[in-house]
Amino acid sequence: MTVCRDCCCGTAKHPDTDHEGQLRQLEKAGVRVRIAQCLDVCEHSNVMVVHPRPTGRRDGGRPVWLGGILDEATVEYVASWAAAGGPGSADLPVALIPYVIEAPGQT
Repeated sequence: MTVCRDCCCGTAKHPDTDHEGQLRQLEKAGVRVRIAQCLDVCEHSNVMVVHPRPTGRRDGGRPVWLGGILDEATVEYVASWAAAGGPGSADLPVALIPYVIEAPGQT
């Protein structure tokens, strides 16, 4: 999983969000987290990209971009889905459908 933490994501732009707590929550679920500089979708901050595991990719899974991930409950859905294998391995939780965004350059 890639988590954006730069100019908008992970900053005081969202003062009610525990950004470090989000990272701890993901890691506690056993999700491997990479921190990225700006992912160029600032209008959707906080952005997380859930990558498929190799088996999921072989089964057609592709990275899923999620935006507006600001609260603990939503992070829990992301963490559970990623820990279960993410795209191609586990169904996208219905609760995350409203958070799916287009990757830059895909529109």
